[in-house]
This record gives sequence, structure tokens and C-alpha cells, in this order.
Amino acid sequence: MLNGGPGEFRKYLKNSDSLRRILEDTQNALNDIRFNQVKCREIKDQLCSQSRINSLCGILDAPPSILVFGQNCHDKALLVNAILDEPILPHHGAHWRWVKIVFGAVKSVRLTLGQEYEIVEKLVAHDCNWQSVPEHDLKRHLTESPLDHCPTVEVELYHPLLRESVAIVVPPDCDGCEFVEILDRNLDRLMPVILYAISGDQLSHEHINEIRAIKDKFPDTPLLFVFVSKEETSVSTESLTESEQHLFDKDEMRTQKLNNIRNQLVRLGFLSEVNTQTDEMRKPFCSECSLENTLISDSNLNEAFISFVRDVLKSYLLKLSAIISEIHNNCLRIFILSAFDMAREIQITPRRILYAQTIELQLYDNLMRIASEKQEEITKIIQLTLQTMRNNIGDVLAGYKYNNEDDPHSVKMATMEIHQIVLRRLSNSVATQLVLSVGCLQESFTGTLQRCLEALEQSCHEIDGNLLASDAVKQILSAAYNVDLTSSTKFTVVHSFIDKLRKLVSNFQLPWRSCVTPDFDFQWQAHVVTELLDTLSASKLAKTISAQFQEHIRSSHEAFKTAIHFLENRLSGKLEQTEEQRILIRKKHAPRLARLALESTSLCDMIRYGMPKQTKEIGRGQYGVVFSSEAWGNVNPCAVKSVVPPDDRHWNDLAMEFYYTRTIPEHCRIVKLRGSVVDYSYGGGSSPAVLLVMERMTRDLYCGLKVGLSWAKRIQIAVDVVEGIRYLHSQGLVHRDIKLKNVLLDDCDRAKLTDFGFCMPEAMISGSIVGTPVHMAPELLSGRYDSSVDVYAFGILFWYICAGQVKLPHQFEQFHNKEQLWTSVRRGTRPECLSNFTQACWNLMEQCWAAEPYDRPLLGYVQPQLVGIQLASAEQPQGKCHNSHNSNLFDDATTSGSQSFANPFLNFDSSDTFTNYRYEMMQYREF
Repeated sequence: MLNGGPGEFRKYLKNSDSLRRILEDTQNALNDIRFNQVKCREIKDQLCSQSRINSLCGILDAPPSILVFGQNCHDKALLVNAILDEPILPHHGAHWRWVKIVFGAVKSVRLTLGQEYEIVEKLVAHDCNWQSVPEHDLKRHLTESPLDHCPTVEVELYHPLLRESVAIVVPPDCDGCEFVEILDRNLDRLMPVILYAISGDQLSHEHINEIRAIKDKFPDTPLLFVFVSKEETSVSTESLTESEQHLFDKDEMRTQKLNNIRNQLVRLGFLSEVNTQTDEMRKPFCSECSLENTLISDSNLNEAFISFVRDVLKSYLLKLSAIISEIHNNCLRIFILSAFDMAREIQITPRRILYAQTIELQLYDNLMRIASEKQEEITKIIQLTLQTMRNNIGDVLAGYKYNNEDDPHSVKMATMEIHQIVLRRLSNSVATQLVLSVGCLQESFTGTLQRCLEALEQSCHEIDGNLLASDAVKQILSAAYNVDLTSSTKFTVVHSFIDKLRKLVSNFQLPWRSCVTPDFDFQWQAHVVTELLDTLSASKLAKTISAQFQEHIRSSHEAFKTAIHFLENRLSGKLEQTEEQRILIRKKHAPRLARLALESTSLCDMIRYGMPKQTKEIGRGQYGVVFSSEAWGNVNPCAVKSVVPPDDRHWNDLAMEFYYTRTIPEHCRIVKLRGSVVDYSYGGGSSPAVLLVMERMTRDLYCGLKVGLSWAKRIQIAVDVVEGIRYLHSQGLVHRDIKLKNVLLDDCDRAKLTDFGFCMPEAMISGSIVGTPVHMAPELLSGRYDSSVDVYAFGILFWYICAGQVKLPHQFEQFHNKEQLWTSVRRGTRPECLSNFTQACWNLMEQCWAAEPYDRPLLGYVQPQLVGIQLASAEQPQGKCHNSHNSNLFDDATTSGSQSFANPFLNFDSSDTFTNYRYEMMQYREF
């Protein structure tokens, strides 16, 4: 019997049940987002579709089945009997029906149609005690087609392999065309383990086509070719010589056939070269590449078959878990990016409104000032234009001729036409000069202002029927400078000027009016022009134009204020909804998906590499322990951080830490999380433990400083820490817990950052107070902070590095509880300057721990300063600031506190309570 086979299928079913549960929880979470919670349409549209979830559920519901194909019924029977270690199928026969062998308490045979109907038919097996299924029951009748309504001989056996919900399915033998249709119609709802039995030394063309059809149907599923031995015909060897008798040796003939079939499979591309040497040489299982077909002999069936089944089932589980994990990670990416967009909208929208109001007010003030200051200039322009026209009346009247001299109103009409010519000439001159003198305002104000207002209006869809602020700005410029004739005001400089002049001229009493119709010659026309020019007052016209400018600018400004106030109110309500939605994503949906991602990814790692084998304890924290471990996967040496979350909140925190840590790209200054496994058996199954596998370091910075590190190593560690923080910030992450125990050292005392339990994107930060009190920036207590809190924490860390010891600063030892410490820190209390600090180091500390976040330097400035200090110390012997110590590397037993766990008395969030801060400090000094 195949020992170990039932165990492999049992593990598969257990893991597939876990995946099914994770997938169901995922479906519930996505449905909650789609139908009840998140209102953002963009998020919903990007989530995994329901159809994809359903297809994955269908795959997980498919039972594992062993599909047995072969050259003929005899070969398939031999292979099935070898697997079951029972002669269930007869060794001779052809044209069999479908055969399905399943688990049953009593050995029996029946005919079924599909999976629902049993056919009432008298079988030979019903009338006798059978060991093998009678050939008559297996053989198809002449009226039965393997394609249409072909019955299935269902055999029930009490067998350990079949007990694990496994079925052995033997398709009917048929010709090539029917075979392809059989595969398409009847083998869709299976999780197949495919075997192909071969007894001859060559495959026929028909068999080759069958194998190709199988590969087309299951392109990602490998085939196990099994060479089965037929009973050889007895041959008399009495008359043969000894060498001739050797040719008939059974083993030699079997080996020769096996080599022949192997060579043919290699030539056809069904087998790779790596499998051509011996029966045992198979490509090892690798999740990163597809499994390959394998050829074995039935003499090695037990070990090779179990190994093949294990690899195939692993492959199925890994593909499914990878797809589910990608669904989780994709949803988390969508949430985090959406949170970034929401946070950006919340921050930038008020600034955009303030910018628009400020720039529009500047535009209004400039236009009002120009309208007032330009009055004198307009007067001069009008005077100059009037004088120019007096001196060049011929140019003014050039091309003019009155053609309606017989009209009784000809004098009036001719006079009005000449007036129009003069006024048009005057207005064009004034408008042209005025627009040229102030036209630069359009380029200075309208570009960015218009884009800003349009962006605000696009994000608010409830302003239909109301005046847009962007249109109000256009009206301001249109009213004053004729830059937009399509605005709603329909007011321009030219039109206003002409209308005003018409009113003035209409009241003039022209002295040449009489009952006698004059000659409309040039002299008369010139006289009309002169009289008109003499009656016009340049100062009055300039004053009128200036007043009109101011009136229209003022009315447009008031319209803008009304529009922007309406827009601000609408956007304020929208921002409140956005903030509620961001908090919902941060507190509920993202952690929920992160926990599912942790489970699916951990299951994938468990299937791939197994459970880490923990050895001795090397560190301990509030919620778990750090162990050294044997090589796991590609990690050697490695450490295992075993965490037991006590409640859902800590589960969510751990899940988010896992997601951020695992998605951080490889970097030399970051401790990389290599994998994870969820141990559901921990604590009797009541409180699962999460095992986080990471590269193993020598010790943490706390232990390094306590033992003693040279200044050269300490300043290099400071450079390494800043490089690591800068990399986290470049990924949009804030560590929020930079301290001695979260800086790990390797064998060369180079530093890496670890423990990302509080690490979070800036957009996901929302009022949580986390960290270690001594290293916490003042603004952390307000809940409104950004990445500059890491700069502050580094300033405190740098104090310890320069001090070369782990004793608390004297300024902090005097406080009895954390409230006193925080109150004092807000008032400006910082660690004291020690006598061995250089001025450059002290200046850098002070800059980093500045009270105001905007006063702290960027890390792009801090790192070069540290490098400068490092180079300066290398060029000259160290006096003060650098107490050198011998650096002794501890072994694992000595560095029991060297891992990433923080002191439980100093690591907290807003829900933790403390009663004795001095006791905390004592514990911190003892670590």
C-alpha cells in the first residue's frame, strides 16, 4: 500500500479548508465595503470582482481526484491496483465505461449517470463475491457511447486513501476525437492528480495525441508517467546459449523498454533532460516555477507517487493562496493610496481656498488702485488723442462720404455718423493704451488662480445653478480690461465709453442747424469734427471711465466672495465625509484586510517551507518571544519572533505591521521580514501565535552600548540609522518608535532598523499616541504629527550614541511619571549636554529635537552632517565626546535581549496606563 498518501491528501484538505474560510471572510469584507460602508465609488470599482471570488470558491470546492490514463485498459488496471494494493480491476479487457472508485463502508459496485442518478441494472458483481470488478460490468454495451450518457461504474471501497474524500477516476478508452470531447465535458470540476500508465516501449500516434490533449486541458498540471510491467510470455531457453538466455532476462527487457519510452518522451518534449538519468531524478519542487512531467517505474511507485502527489497538491495550494494573498494586498494598496489621496485633499483644500481668496483680493486691490491712479493717465491720453485729431482732421474723415443728401433728416444723420467716427477713434485710442498699460495683470493672476478654482469646483458637484468663483474672476478682468467679451456682464471699455460719449453729444446744440440743407463737403464735415472736439472735456471723460471701472470691479469682487463662500461651505461638508471615510478605512477596512492577508500569506509560507524549528530563546517582550531557528526557506541564520496577540486590536496592529514590513523593498539598513507562519495549535488552539521569520542579527544597540563600542563604530551606526529612516520616509512610512532596542547590529556592528509595529504611512496616521516616552516628540501627544517625529527620536538616540552608554539623561530621571515628563518636554526640557560632546554633535542634537516640527532639519541635511563628523573624527585623535570602549561581540546566550522587542514598560499606545514612571525607568536601565 502507498504509505503516506492519505496524509498528503489530508494536509491538502486541511489547508484548502483554511483557504476557503479566508476566502469567505474576504468575500464578506468586500461585500461590507461595497454595500454598507465605503461611499467612495473609485475604491469600490477597483476592488476584486465578485465573479473572481466565486471562481476561486469553485476551485476550492473541487475534490482532489486521481485521474488514471494509459495506453490501454490493462495498463490502467495495473496502475490502479498498484495504488490501492488490491486487484480491484481485471487485467484484461477493452472498451470500458467510466470507472470511479470512492470510499465506502461496504465494498460494492453500482452504475450511475453523472453524479446524481443511479441506474437500476443487473450487474454480475451483485450475484457473486467478487475480488475484481467483473469484466462484464465494466464493458460498454454496443448502444453506449463514451460521450453521450455513458454510465459510470462506481466502486465503493473501505480504503485509507479514499477516506480523505479522494476519488480515483479512470476515463473510458476511445478514439482521438471522442477523447478530447470527454476531457472537455466531464473533467471540469476536479482537482486532478494525473497519472499515465505505459507498458510498451513506444507510444503510438494515438497515444501521443491523447497526452497532448491532456496537457491542453490541464496546461499547468504535471503528468506522472508510470511504466507498468506486463506478465511476460514463457519462453523455452533450453536450446539457447548462456549469452542468448541473458537477452531474455526479464529485468533486462524491462530496463530496455523503460529507456526506450523515456527517450521517446524526451524527444516529444513531454519529459525534460533532467529526468533521463535514473528513475529517481526528478526536478525538485519549487514554487517559483512550474512542475515538470516525471517518468517512474512501478517498482518505485510508493516513494515517487507520494512525492509527486505532495508536489502537485502543494502547487495547487500555493497558486490559490498566492491569488488570494494578491487580492488582499491589492485591496490594501487601494486603501492606502486612497487614504493618501483623502489626506492630501483634507490638507490641500483649505489651502487652495485660502490661496484663491488671497490672490483674488490682491487682484481686486491692484485693479482698484490702477483704476484710481490711471485717471490722470487716461486724461492725458484723451487730451493727446483730441489734439491729434484736431491736427489731422483729414485722417479722421479719410474715406467718409455722406450718400443720403435727399433725406429730410440728412443733417442729423450725417452729424451722427461723423460723431460715431470721432468717438470710435477716441475710444479705441483710450482702450488700446489702457489695456497695454495694465494687461500684464491677466498673466500674473489668472493662470494659477483659475486652475485652483476649477480644481475646487470639479471636486464639488453640488454647485449647479450657482455663480462659479472662476466665472467671477473672469468678470473682474472682463469688466476692467476687455479680456473676455463672452462673460455674463457684457460690459467692455469700448461699449461703455461710446455710450457715455453718445449721451454727452446728444445734448449739444449745434450752431449750424438751420432750415437750409448745407453742403456735405469736407469743410462742413471738418467743422462738425472741430465743434465736437471743442465740446469734449478730457478730465470729465477720464473721471467717468475710472468710476465705471471701479463700480464693475467692485460688483464682480462681491460676486466672487459670495461664490467662494458657497464653495467653501460645500467643500467643508465634503471634507468631513472624507475624514470619516479615511478613519473608517484606517480603523476597520485596512486592518481587516491586513489580517486576512497575514493569514493567506502565512499559509503560503507554511505550505512552501513548513513550520520553523525553533531552538533557544534569545529575547522576550510583552506579547511574545524571540527564538533562534534552524534554516527556514532561504534564511540562514534566522530568528523567529513569536507573537501572541491578546485581542482583535493587537491582531490588527500586528497585521498592519506585517503588511508594511513585508512590502518594504529590500534595503541594507532595514531588517527584512522573510516570512510568517500562523501556529493555530498554540495554546490549545484558543490563541494562535504568529511566527515572524527574519534574518538574524547579533545584538541590538542597547546591548552594544552597554558592552562598549568605539566612537568610529558608534558614528557609523548613527549614519546607518539615518539612512534607514530616510529609506522608510521615501516609501511614505513613518517608523514612530526609533530607539536603542529597535536598532539591530550585525557581526560588523553595522545597524539595521527593526520592529515596525508602530510603522505607518502618514496618510493612515490619525491621532494615535504611540512610541517610547523618552523618544516621543511633543506633538505626538496632540495626535497631529508627521514624519518629523522620527527626526526628533533620532536626536534622542544620537544623544545615547554620543554618550556611549544607556543611562537615562539626568534631566529625565527626576520625573515620577510620564505625565510629568511630557509636560516638561512640551516646555522645552531636553537631555543635558555632556562634557564629552563636541559642539558639532550637540548642535545636531538640538536641531533634531527642536520643539516645532518645521524647525527640525530634513534627514537629507542630517546625514551629510553626520558624515562630516565621521570624517573629522577620522582625521584627528578623539579628545572629548568619544569614550572608546573595547567592542566584544556576545554570543547568542549573552545577547538575550538583542532582538527587536521593546521594553514592555516603555512601549505603549493611547490605551495603555502607567502608574509608576520611576519603576519604568528602573526597568529600562536593567534591560
